[in-house]
Amino acid sequence: MRVLNNQTCVRCINDKTVRHISFDSEGVCNFCREYEKYAGKLHDYEALEKNFLNRISNRAGHRYDAAVGFSGGKDSAFVLYQLVKVYGLKVKAFTLDNGFMSPEAKDKIRSMVSKLGVEHEFVALDQTLVKEMYRQIAGKFLSPCMCCAFIGYAVMINYASKVDAAVMIHGRSPYQMLRNFSNLDNDYFKPFVTEGLEEVAQDPAELLQVILSKIDMFVDKNLAASIREKFLGDCFEKGFRPFVAYFLYHKYDKAEILEFLKQNMGWVAESEEEHFDCLIHHGALYIKNIIARRSHLMPELSVMIREGKISREQALEMALESEQIDEGVAREELEKFGKFAGLNAKWMLTKAKIYGKRWW
Repeated sequence: MRVLNNQTCVRCINDKTVRHISFDSEGVCNFCREYEKYAGKLHDYEALEKNFLNRISNRAGHRYDAAVGFSGGKDSAFVLYQLVKVYGLKVKAFTLDNGFMSPEAKDKIRSMVSKLGVEHEFVALDQTLVKEMYRQIAGKFLSPCMCCAFIGYAVMINYASKVDAAVMIHGRSPYQMLRNFSNLDNDYFKPFVTEGLEEVAQDPAELLQVILSKIDMFVDKNLAASIREKFLGDCFEKGFRPFVAYFLYHKYDKAEILEFLKQNMGWVAESEEEHFDCLIHHGALYIKNIIARRSHLMPELSVMIREGKISREQALEMALESEQIDEGVAREELEKFGKFAGLNAKWMLTKAKIYGKRWW
């Protein structure tokens, strides 16, 4: 799977297999260079706290102070706790039940919302529409995660308007938010980062509709129209709400988060600390690794290097470890996904290998 003799950034571990990468005369990649430009603001936590408070200050007249996407994982659990116990917000938590949620995740969700006294809803969607979205998006891009992210963002954007929450707050880690952060315009999440670093918030309608305008890139026009009607009706009718990334404004330390949750909420992962909530995670990671021809996590690990969390040597070891996936388990999970989405798992894997040869 791994590509050999590739040019690699002298600072991070991104190499030529990363899409849209380029290197300057010093051997530094464009992702590291763009991060450099914003590093000061990304770590000025005094200014960031003011920005966060500004984002959550206009709460009067709304039923809830914030709507919070809650997967049951460590990051969203920590965010939910902080918003309720530290910031004192009236929160409506919700979970998108896409059909692939693990029993462990559901148990943790029920336990957490009960302990925190938070209103919560499992959001179930029109299954016919969801299956068609999975079929079209995974049929084109092969990644189940891309489908889930697309559906998840649509639901999040709409949900705050639906329940009349002042803002939508999510718990993506800095490594997820900054994995594609570059000098190019191909990163759909970059506008949320750069907007969040400014003291004055941008009009959420202007920001979010730019993202939603990309729907036609993923699915055909008929399905795009159905998505807008069934998934996004509330935000278009009632107005868009600010989309706030908690960990853009607050320090992120995985070990500290895990220890905090264990001590304060009794939250302990029974199996894996990452993505235990997803029943097809190993299959999704397996196919993404095939397409990328190396660890799909390479860009996230490179962000961790830039953030000073790990060394290049540690990142390389972690990348190799993430490639060690039980092929039998992965294929079984892909079969499960394929049956749900109306796709042939063997065809997906064959196409992934072809994509891998042409990826870069």
